Amino acid sequence: MYSSRFNDLSERISELRNNLLPKEEDFEPTGLYGDDIYDHTRAFRVLAHAEFESFIEDRVVDVANTAFEAWVNYNQISPCLLALLAYNEAGYGEPTSLLQPPQKKSPDLASRVSSARSSLTSYARTKNHGIREKNLLRMLLPLGVLEDEIDTEWLAATDAWARQRGATAHTSGKTRVQPNPERELKTVREILNGFGDIDTALSGK
Repeated sequence: MYSSRFNDLSERISELRNNLLPKEEDFEPTGLYGDDIYDHTRAFRVLAHAEFESFIEDRVVDVANTAFEAWVNYNQISPCLLALLAYNEAGYGEPTSLLQPPQKKSPDLASRVSSARSSLTSYARTKNHGIREKNLLRMLLPLGVLEDEIDTEWLAATDAWARQRGATAHTSGKTRVQPNPERELKTVREILNGFGDIDTALSGK
C-alpha cells in the first residue's frame, strides 16, 4: 500500500497531465505540434519535476522523524535509525573518562542520533535541489534503503530526464530540441511508478 503522500503525488501528476498535455487521441504520430503544445510540454516537465522533488523530500523527512520518535518514545530501533547513524559524517570524540570527564562533554547517544536525523532532514529541506542520482542516493541510503532496492534502469532514466529538465529550465525555447508530449508523458509515468517502488521501500524502514 502506498503512502498518502505518494497518492497525493499521483493525483497531482494526473492534474498536470490533464491541464497541460493533449488528450491521448490528439497525439500526433509525426511528433509535430504547434509552439503552444511545445511550451505546455516544457511546463509539464518542469512542474512534474518539482512535484517529484517535493515528494521525495517530504517522504525522507517523514521517515526520518518517525524512526527518531519511535526510538525516543518507545525505544524502538529501526533499520532507518541504524542507517542514519552509519551515514552521519559528523565526527565525535569519545569521552576520556566518566569519573573525570573532559572539559567539553562528548555528545551522548541521544544527541548523536538527533544530530544524524537533523543532518538528513536539513539536507532534504534546504540543500537538495533535484532528483538526479546523486540527490536521490544522498537521501535514500541514509534511511536504510539498500542498493538492490533501487532499480538501476529507473534511476538512470530518472537521472537523464532530470538533466533534461535542467536544460529546459535554463535554455531559450528557440534553441532547444522540441519535446514530444506523448513521449514526455510516458517517461513521467515510468518515473512516477519508480517512485512508487521507492515509497514502498521507505515504508518498510
